[in-house]
Amino acid sequence: MAEICPICGGTGFVDKGRTVEICSCRFQGRDISKYLHIPPRFADAEFENYKPVSPSQREALSVCMSYAYSFDPAEGKGLTLLGPPHMGKTHLAVSILKSVYRQKEIRGLFFDTKDMLFKLKSLMEDNEKYTKLMNFLLKTPLLALDDLGSERLSDWQREIITHIISYRYNHMKSTIITTNYALRKTDEKEVAQTLEERLSEAVVSRIHQMNTILYIIP
Repeated sequence: MAEICPICGGTGFVDKGRTVEICSCRFQGRDISKYLHIPPRFADAEFENYKPVSPSQREALSVCMSYAYSFDPAEGKGLTLLGPPHMGKTHLAVSILKSVYRQKEIRGLFFDTKDMLFKLKSLMEDNEKYTKLMNFLLKTPLLALDDLGSERLSDWQREIITHIISYRYNHMKSTIITTNYALRKTDEKEVAQTLEERLSEAVVSRIHQMNTILYIIP
């Protein structure tokens, strides 16, 4: 006789109060973190173990949970988590990916922006692999771009980011962005510099239109 899962009692689902998720027993044999391209450091990140301290962190947790529980890929809506380091922005982005996958069986992908650009550059001489990765970045129903604007960009890097964000905007693909920078100089928040300076006014305009902006501060 097959052993009954102690978490879901054999139903395959777990009641989270505000929603029902597919139980982890349904994914046995599959490493969810690897499947969603989540780095090992954040493999255990969940909404349940996010520890908000400031009011903006508590608000961000609530908004991110609501976003994940009501996620509809056809709407093309995303989130931008903006604030200084150590606010848990990456933790929340990873938690969204996991929750959406468990509830809807929709596979999202996580990419550190710097690593993504490095990987694309390393594949430039292998057209097949480059095209495959780029198609994942453009067409996956939910993409998390972590640490956007973390370094000064070359013209090529800026062009790649512009292409990815513009494509996803035009084709209504949901995107989660985390960044340490304000979007524009007019955004008077406790963050350094701006994405507009590091990318372009056009990219920031797209981000404003496609995403809800969440400021997470101490």
